[in-house]
Amino acid sequence: MPLNSKRVAIVAKVESQEGIDAVPTGDANAILVANPKITPFESDKAERNVVRPYFGNAESVVTGVRMKAEFEVELAGSGTRGTAPAWGVLLKGCGFVEAIDKDAVSYAPVSTGHESLTIYYNLDGVQHKLTGARGTVSFDLQNKALPRMKFVFTGVHGGIVDEVAPALKLTPFQTPMPFDAANVASLQVFGFSPAVQSLSIDIANEVKHRSLPGGTERVLITGRKPTASLQIESTRIAERDWFGLARRVMNSPLSLVHGKAKGNIIQLDATVSIGNADYGDSDNISMTTLQLSLLPTNGDDEFRLTVR
Repeated sequence: MPLNSKRVAIVAKVESQEGIDAVPTGDANAILVANPKITPFESDKAERNVVRPYFGNAESVVTGVRMKAEFEVELAGSGTRGTAPAWGVLLKGCGFVEAIDKDAVSYAPVSTGHESLTIYYNLDGVQHKLTGARGTVSFDLQNKALPRMKFVFTGVHGGIVDEVAPALKLTPFQTPMPFDAANVASLQVFGFSPAVQSLSIDIANEVKHRSLPGGTERVLITGRKPTASLQIESTRIAERDWFGLARRVMNSPLSLVHGKAKGNIIQLDATVSIGNADYGDSDNISMTTLQLSLLPTNGDDEFRLTVR
């Protein structure tokens, strides 16, 4: 019987011990996703490269087998201030630490002590298990579209078996608000509030599968090089000289507040510098695209996501 690619169920849970199956369930650990993709067998190859008196391929031997899961998740709050959103577990698996108080939940990157996840990816009754999974995330906010996060996780290959898909409890996931004039409370960069077409932020974690003789098979986050791209309506130089700011290599806070209802407000804060600035076009209106680098000040403070 063929497998239906639309019938996908994903659950994810933080592991109490790295690499040990945390046994996520559909009732407690469901993830509401879009555009899911599973790479069931990613590997390296050891090439034989033997020489024979005729042409043709030589065999290669598979090594370093791992599994990769990719999907998008809508960026919305939990609906209640001080309650972590259901997707928070995914940021934990991307090298973020979660902090909860009575009014807000925040996520910031850390350089050590990264948590790992167990992820089950069920494709129409075929279950793929990733253990010790870690990954990276990017944020995409486009005018008149729903804001999304894109996750890419690599995990230790935990096997592929026939398994009935879990029943997913998806009620913790709230309906997101479009990224538009009605829902963006504020955006500031370099002390200026531009008209914004889009904002994308890529945390760009360096995710490595390690499997050395005498060692433990693991997936590690070994670094990050976050960048962003901000497309805004072009201004006169007297209003804001973006090209001069890029030349002077100046740093600035970037702050975006999306949403206006308590419990569904998303705030993104970063420290950025302009690496490049160029023109584009939207509806015959000149646009300026700023390519940004996110820069730490005291360490692990170049980006913060707050839900309130």
